Amino acid sequence: MTALRAAAFAFGLLALTAGVLQIWAFVVTDGGRHLILGVFALAVGACVIAAAADAVRKNGRRNRR
Repeated sequence: MTALRAAAFAFGLLALTAGVLQIWAFVVTDGGRHLILGVFALAVGACVIAAAADAVRKNGRRNRR
């Protein structure tokens, strides 16, 4: 795994963590802004991790041929 892919996974995990914390803040404070930011951060984290996983999977296939 290259450093760029590792950084993508780290960023994705960071975004997921931020999303969970924003959702938690929404539950505690009932602020709508936290919900919007939380959903956005979760979506970004999921997309980045899916793209990084796809890149790792495609790279593995290429090396097997």
